[in-house]
Amino acid sequence: MREIVASELERIGDERLEMVTITAVKVDGSLEHADVFYSAMSAEEEGRSEEVAEALDELRWPIQKIVNREVRTRKTPQIQFRPDLVLSSALRIDEILRGMSDRGELDDRVPLDSESPEASTKPGEPEDQANPSGDDGTHSE
Repeated sequence: MREIVASELERIGDERLEMVTITAVKVDGSLEHADVFYSAMSAEEEGRSEEVAEALDELRWPIQKIVNREVRTRKTPQIQFRPDLVLSSALRIDEILRGMSDRGELDDRVPLDSESPEASTKPGEPEDQANPSGDDGTHSE
């Protein structure tokens, strides 16, 4: 469903949605509702988040018709667009940590980005393969 919505948005070509990415779709167990999560980082930076939300709301029913036609299930969930706050929250946390690090307010043992153990995991590689010992770096007593 994510691919259907993403390709339809691209096909429509609304300039308000140029840098919008469909990040995930969460369908409830009854197949009645689907939350379509989107990221619009450049729109957020430019203060156009409201404009993006309005454009997606305007296009919801035309996209719903395509989803109804393309999805082969007993029921087709009703889509609802929701901003994906995970990426923007992660970037904000990173920004705060970098500021604290620059001011010397962080303990040197706190890894940032490429220094973190997670950075050694290649995309698509399970964490247990990147760290065969299974040691997560925490110590319990």
